[in-house]
Amino acid sequence: MSERTPRDGGRAGSANVTALSHIAIAVREPDSLVQVLVAALGATRGTEELLDGGALRVVFVHLGPVTLELLEPRSAEHTVAKFLDARGPGLHHVSLEVRDVAAQLAQAGAAGARLIDEVPRPGAHGSQVAFLHPKSLGGVLVELCQRPPSGSGEARHRT
Repeated sequence: MSERTPRDGGRAGSANVTALSHIAIAVREPDSLVQVLVAALGATRGTEELLDGGALRVVFVHLGPVTLELLEPRSAEHTVAKFLDARGPGLHHVSLEVRDVAAQLAQAGAAGARLIDEVPRPGAHGSQVAFLHPKSLGGVLVELCQRPPSGSGEARHRT
């Protein structure tokens, strides 16, 4: 007999995670990658923002229901610059949309996940984010992302 039930689709305990928010890719220069994604896959360019006091430029690209966040460090001291120096361009993190980032962060910590952020911090589009260390999640950096209340930010990072 299976432990999965039709009602929860086998996802019991994940009620706070509502969707895949985006997949982030670290790059040195996002504009050329945007051009390739548009030409090769029919992507559309979304908004861009400067985060972390201008030290990080993020460019959003939409592919149907999938959003990519291209990360360009603008300071050699930024963690994304250090990531690029160590690993080169590529997958940086997977972002999960959650209803309550503080509650999810507490649950993850209580379950033994290693926290990078002890408390949520500002993210793109007025969101609140917190990161979980890849060493406790199969080698993948995971971002927990809570959108701002309806009407105060972009819906799912779309423009």
